[in-house]
Amino acid sequence: MTNRENSESYIKNIDSILSQDLEDKHIVFSGCCISAETFSKIYGKFQKKISYYLTNERLAVNQTFNHAVLKSVEGAGEYDGYMYVASDVNFSDDKSSLRRLHDRILNPENGIVSPEIDKDNGYFWWFGFDEKQNIWDVFGKEKDFVVPVGSTANLHCSIFSNKIFKAYGRIIPDIFVSYCTESTFSFLSAAVGQRFIIANDVKYSHGHDQGTHSGLDGQTQAFGAGWDRVYPGSKSIKEIVEDPAARACGFGHEEWVPRFIHKMDVPDDKTFLMHDEKQFDEKGFSIDGRLEDFIKNNLFASKNVLNYDTIRCKFIENI
Repeated sequence: MTNRENSESYIKNIDSILSQDLEDKHIVFSGCCISAETFSKIYGKFQKKISYYLTNERLAVNQTFNHAVLKSVEGAGEYDGYMYVASDVNFSDDKSSLRRLHDRILNPENGIVSPEIDKDNGYFWWFGFDEKQNIWDVFGKEKDFVVPVGSTANLHCSIFSNKIFKAYGRIIPDIFVSYCTESTFSFLSAAVGQRFIIANDVKYSHGHDQGTHSGLDGQTQAFGAGWDRVYPGSKSIKEIVEDPAARACGFGHEEWVPRFIHKMDVPDDKTFLMHDEKQFDEKGFSIDGRLEDFIKNNLFASKNVLNYDTIRCKFIENI
């Protein structure tokens, strides 16, 4: 969602994906409330090389990404994985990097596969090291980094497995319309017996503060920035977290809070929940189906709250 003409940035970043040597890829440009001028320039550049999802409804990227995936699957069937790429992410000059990420999502134990991101990766909050450092600096590059249950990384670019899509019917928990979505990711994958990994050999660039977005980022423009903000009509995060079933099934939320609440300006009433480690096996997978059911019933909007079938959109499929 943006009200500025920023086709140049979109074109540059889409080109960086198209230049990758992974042949069997389907790129969908997802635009929410973009200007006619911006779309005209993007379509003029790529035409039938990519597909296009367009809507003018008041939605955050959680919902528009999910809907673009649903429309793609409706037309072409299920995919090996579904990659979210923020509009300000530029792929590496290493033309085989996307193929290596794709190879990882084919591993049935991997549910979320992310590249290393150069800026605004969120590790400071979740792993306690300096914001200028990355996973490779701290944990090395000998193997992929497995994100522990209860931790996460900022969502700028990630592939989600088809197993996750089939389990929940969508990809990204869509009750969220601002920050904190990423807090759910390790549980999203562990619930279906899969890992969340950060690759040891792929690094992409996040254009933080380079003006691709107009003001707030794409996750927060529709409803404003704020912790735990939910789609209208959804249960609050506090209600979800305080449900006894949440802790019983192993769910957790915003587990960085206890480490920071006395160090910086974090509201005393900031909602969080520490997960119960006994609900996971030695691989970090959920020991039963309760966590999957809890996530599906609480983190994905019901049809009476958000019915994707009634979202007004235009999908131009060019595959």
